[in-house]
Amino acid sequence: MKKTLFFILSIALVLSFSHCNNENIPDVQFQVTVQAPMQVTVASTNQMTESVVIDVSTDPEIKKYLEKIKGYEVTEVLFAIDDYSTSITDEIYFTGDIGFSRIIDVQPFKKCSVDNLPITHWAGTGFFDIDACNDLFSEMGEMLLADNGIKVYMTGAFTKAPLTFNLKIKMTMTVTA
Repeated sequence: MKKTLFFILSIALVLSFSHCNNENIPDVQFQVTVQAPMQVTVASTNQMTESVVIDVSTDPEIKKYLEKIKGYEVTEVLFAIDDYSTSITDEIYFTGDIGFSRIIDVQPFKKCSVDNLPITHWAGTGFFDIDACNDLFSEMGEMLLADNGIKVYMTGAFTKAPLTFNLKIKMTMTVTA
């Protein structure tokens, strides 16, 4: 009797483990905000390009699920101008593009146009939105999924020079793993 009971319990235990596979584990979703500063040095009013890589794999929450990430959904991208320095007293404007690409690319894959962004006005005031970039959230998510990171570019011209500043990029996303 004991042997039969032991045999039945053993089979029940084996069957219960055979039904436990990764397909039945529900997805995990969490929100992450990452930031990166881009040092911008403007020597002349001619066209210039600066870029920075945002490596999201360094975030502790993403790092826990890095091998199991199924998708990134970008929900917000904000910019801030800090450490602004120039001897010019007039308002300085930027016209050009903010671009995004995979980390391995050397030029933007997707761009949003910026027309007469008042650099002097936004300097030191905190984060602001560039509406034109909001249309690229889906493509940004795909780029993040490919490399667990994204490259951000600033390409364009300034109305006056010289000046320097840090363009901070803050990206908020929902991660599915």
